[in-house]
Amino acid sequence: MTELEQVQIQIETAEKIRKLRDNCVKLMDNIYFKDVIEEAYFKEEAARLVMAKSAPLPEASLQVIDHMQYGIGALKNFLQELIRRGAEMDQAVGEHEETREEILAEEISV
Repeated sequence: MTELEQVQIQIETAEKIRKLRDNCVKLMDNIYFKDVIEEAYFKEEAARLVMAKSAPLPEASLQVIDHMQYGIGALKNFLQELIRRGAEMDQAVGEHEETREEILAEEISV
């Protein structure tokens, strides 16, 4: 694989991540997402699980509650990570495109 092909793959990968970030932002702006996920899941379900955790339940039930709480945090972290990685790719795409232009300029001058 040539250096130019490697750079092109990096650009395509970065663009996919940026598109995923853009779709995540659109999703999070959706009124249904806000109602179901942000309000009902991230807030109300999280609060319900905290209250359930304080109840005298068998150890197995408490572990299930723990896993459910971890799931809420994992989804929130995943969405935030998509947005963060997309922002990083904004810069990376520009850098990879510059590298591609340099490689093409070298090929023309040879």
